[in-house]
Amino acid sequence: MINVQNLQNKIIPNDILGVFGITLSEDLVKNGYVITKNPNFNHLFMLNPKGDVLSVDNPYYILGYAPELLDVEFDSILIGGLGLGLMPYVCQDFAQVDVVEINEDVIDLAKQLGHLGENVNIIHDDILTFSIEKTYDIVVIDAFYEALSEETITLLEEKYMPFINEGGFLYIPINKGVIDDKVVIVK
Repeated sequence: MINVQNLQNKIIPNDILGVFGITLSEDLVKNGYVITKNPNFNHLFMLNPKGDVLSVDNPYYILGYAPELLDVEFDSILIGGLGLGLMPYVCQDFAQVDVVEINEDVIDLAKQLGHLGENVNIIHDDILTFSIEKTYDIVVIDAFYEALSEETITLLEEKYMPFINEGGFLYIPINKGVIDDKVVIVK
């Protein structure tokens, strides 16, 4: 279970770089994608080849953007979108974690960080077209950087709800703060 104490013990650092306890001696680079330390903050940033920030290992991400995942018992989770791997990192000690990521460079860079264990299965695929074959307690769709249309949300609901275990839910936090603070939770 993810709870505030777990997050404080595992990811909110006081004297280490980023949430994973990783010290970078140099930037990690793969086909123009870069993981680098932000010089003004104690965070790791993933940049695309244009230099745009794709992901930040913000220790407060789950508290600020996905609090609905706190204090919920689950044994399996499917996550759409890897980023730097914060959510799989937090869940890997108590759940089977499958992550679907479309960008191979993002996968390679996250693997180079070395913080994800054997309980994390990274699948190179598109979350919109991924052929799901097993059920999960929670499905989190966190693969988009812009608000999702109602049509896309409906497509995701139709695709993933049949593969959610009883008592579980589909969680789409990406629209929080974008469309009337609408977080989509389907049970």
